[in-house]
Amino acid sequence: MDAGGRDILSLERMENGKFVKADIFEHPVSFAVESHANVGSPEEALSASLNKYGTVNLDYMREITDSTAEDLLTALQGRIYYNPLVTGYEIKDRFIAGNVIEKAERIEAWMGDNPENERMPEVKQALEALKDAEPQRIAFEDLDFNFGERWIPTGVYAAYMSRLFDTEVKIAYSASMDEFSVVCGYRTMKITDEFLVKGYYRNYDGMHLLKHALHNTCPDMMKSIGKDEHGNDIKMRDSEGIQLANAKIDEIRNGFSEWLEEQSPQFKERLVTMYNRKFNCFVRPRYDGSHQTFPDLNLKGLASRGIKSVYPSQMDCVWML
Repeated sequence: MDAGGRDILSLERMENGKFVKADIFEHPVSFAVESHANVGSPEEALSASLNKYGTVNLDYMREITDSTAEDLLTALQGRIYYNPLVTGYEIKDRFIAGNVIEKAERIEAWMGDNPENERMPEVKQALEALKDAEPQRIAFEDLDFNFGERWIPTGVYAAYMSRLFDTEVKIAYSASMDEFSVVCGYRTMKITDEFLVKGYYRNYDGMHLLKHALHNTCPDMMKSIGKDEHGNDIKMRDSEGIQLANAKIDEIRNGFSEWLEEQSPQFKERLVTMYNRKFNCFVRPRYDGSHQTFPDLNLKGLASRGIKSVYPSQMDCVWML
């Protein structure tokens, strides 16, 4: 058999001495195509609906269970929720996932626009489930604010630096270039003297160091240690200058946290809310397949290894797929 011969085994098989095409040429093999004449429970009807349509199809579920929509919704309460954003039902594992804070706010906005909608009781129940799933809010004391983080508004940095340099400082950020730009009204003594680092070839004042502090970098300072035979400078890194510049940059960066601690409770609350809305708002999908049954699954071959039933993780994986 040649190197690609094994690939043929997935395209045809031997039956009664003849080669016949694989099932994939006749019908889909990744999901069941036969219609379920009847299922034994609402959970099985839900599985059948997801398998066939990929969504919660109540009409189809009614057909295969001989139940009313009200009975199905009652039996599946807590497993499916009505999502007004998609105008349909979703399983809990999919609905309560992702950015639940944003989703809850969008549903609240929908409720405000549709106060008389007949689905309002179901929408309120779905909203409550989203609210309960929101991650625990992280307090100001538990957050570590680093100078130059991109999610913090540049106006916060500008306010801090304006106080530090005793002059109006404006800071802008270009997301496309991932770069800060800084300007000041006028250069005070703090900028030109206190935060000045003198190098061999150039000086770095407070505004230069501010930009490095925002990017968490340090100027690459060089010095001359003599001349070569052509009269050109022999350059080497200015370790003392770099060390002094780092000390000044660290002073700017470390002072930011101290400045935040001095701000009003309202200011801190706005910053914490901004952080939680941006980063502490996601919920990972948790697929619970414990309600599934596998009546035709044969585990006799695994009994010798102590495996008597399907693992919970395997049930969850089947439900996820």
